[in-house]
Amino acid sequence: MTAELNAKEEKPVLSIPKPAARALPVVALILGFAACADDPSRPGTGDGDDRTPPRTLGLVEVTISGLGTGQVTSSALSAPTVDALERMRAAKTSEPGAIVLQDITLPDHTGGGGDGTIQLELLSAGSFTEGVRGSDGYRYLYATYRVRNAQSDGTAYDTPRRNLTFYAVDTDGTVGETAISTFRRFDNSPADPALATRLIPAGAIAKHPASNTNTAATDVLQAVTEAEAASIAAPAGVSVFPYGFVVRNPNTPTSRTLEANPAADRFDGIVTFAFKVPLQASPADDPFTISLMFLAADDDGVKITQSEEEQTTEGIAAFETRAEWLGAGVVTLLPPAGHAVAYGGETMRVLCNVRVAGPAGSPTATLAPGPDDPWFPISPFRGVLAVNHRITAARCAETPSPGPSNFAVHGFYSGRLNDAYGTGTFMRAPAPPGGTWFPGEEIEVTLTTGLGGTKPIVARYRVAATGGSATFSDFAHANIIVSTANVLGDLDGDGDLDVVAASGNAFHVIDNAGDGRLLVREDHGTPGSVSLALGDLDGDGDLDLVAADSLQNNVRVLLNGGSGNFTHVATYSAGTTPKSVALGDLDGDGDLDLVTANMGSNDVSVLLNENGSFGSHATYGVGDNPVSIVLADLDADGDLDLVTANQGSSNVSVLVNEGGTFGSHTTYAAAGTATSCVVAGDLDGDGDLDLAITNHDSDNMSVLLNQGDGSFGSSGTYATGGWPHGIAIGDLDGDGDPDLVVANQNSNVMSVFLNQGNGSFVSQPTTRPNQLQHAVTLGDMDADGDLDAVVSASAMGVHVLLNQ
Repeated sequence: MTAELNAKEEKPVLSIPKPAARALPVVALILGFAACADDPSRPGTGDGDDRTPPRTLGLVEVTISGLGTGQVTSSALSAPTVDALERMRAAKTSEPGAIVLQDITLPDHTGGGGDGTIQLELLSAGSFTEGVRGSDGYRYLYATYRVRNAQSDGTAYDTPRRNLTFYAVDTDGTVGETAISTFRRFDNSPADPALATRLIPAGAIAKHPASNTNTAATDVLQAVTEAEAASIAAPAGVSVFPYGFVVRNPNTPTSRTLEANPAADRFDGIVTFAFKVPLQASPADDPFTISLMFLAADDDGVKITQSEEEQTTEGIAAFETRAEWLGAGVVTLLPPAGHAVAYGGETMRVLCNVRVAGPAGSPTATLAPGPDDPWFPISPFRGVLAVNHRITAARCAETPSPGPSNFAVHGFYSGRLNDAYGTGTFMRAPAPPGGTWFPGEEIEVTLTTGLGGTKPIVARYRVAATGGSATFSDFAHANIIVSTANVLGDLDGDGDLDVVAASGNAFHVIDNAGDGRLLVREDHGTPGSVSLALGDLDGDGDLDLVAADSLQNNVRVLLNGGSGNFTHVATYSAGTTPKSVALGDLDGDGDLDLVTANMGSNDVSVLLNENGSFGSHATYGVGDNPVSIVLADLDADGDLDLVTANQGSSNVSVLVNEGGTFGSHTTYAAAGTATSCVVAGDLDGDGDLDLAITNHDSDNMSVLLNQGDGSFGSSGTYATGGWPHGIAIGDLDGDGDPDLVVANQNSNVMSVFLNQGNGSFVSQPTTRPNQLQHAVTLGDMDADGDLDAVVSASAMGVHVLLNQ
């Protein structure tokens, strides 16, 4: 089963986060890692896409022996046909573990002369166990060979070899339609043939001293479609499985090419044959010697597969980097939850139930059987989306037809998507309005149980910004006397960001002329309006408005008629003195719910959306005087948690979502006094969401880093201007990591902090309006790709500060 997203047609580009460029930590060597470590400082260009069909080189039999003894050895044989290989096996005299030169007959079209052999040299072999014997325990085994583009006698070829891969094959002599040709116990008796179907190919794994496993090397396992496997011209009596092991180049990590005319001691290639097999109830029943059959083939198509073993934080980062370096034309993800960040120009696909035993069309064993629950192939916790990216989801089981009711996509600047969805294993949401998202926009996606999952999944993505210097100039303003808060969104569907601003006794709809110039179009008298939020509440595709009324202890819902003209439709009770309002799908049903932080009653109110209206609110206690609220999946479990900034107790409260309801809160000190505002984002690039908080009375900002489970530790405190109040998050300098801006209520400065890629920040001087500032938001107001600042201030109301 396969599904593909042809990214070449739409050219989606996602930023590679900074951790992807970091080297993996050094651990105990398993699967030949030390010989193939990549240089993380080198960018990649790649070898190109498919241009010619695969070129068959010959059969290879790899034997791994001594499993479970600590003295694992390996040897290999090669020949152009099965009969020739059997004759070589019968005449074999070398001991296991000896260096073996593999004879591979090449077809005439390779050129360069020679005897049609290729030079291999054993580098390492080994095995280790993981888990409990007789239950879920496995033995990992591997053999790593160096590869030189030369004949067996050492004579170099004068033509290069690209993307050389050893594909597993079934022959007349293998065990039960598997790739296994020899399967024996320690006493040399045959191992249980039923166990042969449970030998599963794997990625490169390292054994950690603390008995954990870690990714040891990327670009090891290669999975392809059945059609791609069938296109490989195999010798008579040979059937190709849709998996194999690719030769990678440790000397030039931006390429898999084995260059022509290598020096005598230059082995440009590394290949690792890696598998795992269940531990048996008795060690005597474990396989001791395993031989496997492969067919070597090379081609010009650069494909890369993320193995199940690479589905860790470090493994994903390394895989993304490797894919970018290679310029891979095809990125293949495997269940149970393959994730990647696409880098542009590639076809991304999910392969479910890759056959490892049995005939094509009727496998008896598969690699990484697909889960019933859907997942996001593009991880919401890594990187940022391109402006033209289409949101995707995958599910290996039969999937109901996706649509806005079960695969809901809300752009908080763009509105909800309601057009046609792409169906299949790899599901695609519609393109964003006008074909592009807004730079810096946050997008919320819900996969409801209507897609067949056991629980809903809610995720948030952020759209990449490009360019920008993080220095600002005051460009335009809208004179509404005093503004206390503002929100951005395309209110009239004309493709630019408009503004809604609150002024305490009213809110104002402000049009963007397209270049950041502002025109106040409509005023609504709403005394007590101190906080606003935009989102599509009624499912018609445009942005509606929610206003928190701190005087009347309620929230007002105003629906957009489609052109930015709002009509008040309902008022709903909240707690006492609601100071902040936010929107998000808290119960996973695909629509936006609302929540308020109530300063006077020390709690939050949760109002669930019921077909565009809101019922009575549920109340949950937090710290003293909450004045700001943000929604984010802090524990990475697929739902939105709540965070409040508590001015009275100078801390933040975290409430974990339990399926639309919330338990008791956990508090974390804010490293300052009178906490005034909080935002969430991956500040240190480790794949989870951190917090940044302004502290009103101590004139500083503090950063709390997520420990990976939704708990937080203090990271740093940074001086701001006087009385910092509003804070916003976004990539101000186009380097791929989130920066911070702070509006200061008692000084004429807007503080700008540039992220150093690890969650530490450097203050950046900037030009600011000479006004006291209450709030700040970020968005591309002049359509040049970078993030500008929109400031609510004490005079002349709303200011647009353009990023230079």
